[in-house]
Amino acid sequence: MVRRMKPRIRSSARGFTLIELLVVITIIGLLALISLPRFARTREKAYRSQMQTSLRTLVTAQEAYFENNMLYANDLSSLEHTSTPMVTIQIVETSGNGWSADATHDMTAIKCGLYVGPVSPIAGVPDDGDGVITCSAS
Repeated sequence: MVRRMKPRIRSSARGFTLIELLVVITIIGLLALISLPRFARTREKAYRSQMQTSLRTLVTAQEAYFENNMLYANDLSSLEHTSTPMVTIQIVETSGNGWSADATHDMTAIKCGLYVGPVSPIAGVPDDGDGVITCSAS
């Protein structure tokens, strides 16, 4: 009796199995999940840095204004100051010898501020002293 054997088809194309693909996708997903919080913290640091830079620029503009007028400006339109995009600067208080301002960013709830001279510290921002730019924790 002759048994008929099925011809074996040899495939020259080699590929990945479904299990191998699922393992790779799972590993990529886990790596992405680990890196997202770090990316969010980095983004918050960038927003904070933009606000601090805008406030430093405001300090320079205020001091130049004081040098010319012997008083501090009480609004931004009096100063030659250009704020960073998405950062809102507000002069909160001015007196003859001092001023305070705060900065907010459109993409975060963090608030930064500073005061110079005999004025009240910015509400909601830690008070680290006269002339020191500080930011809220979140």
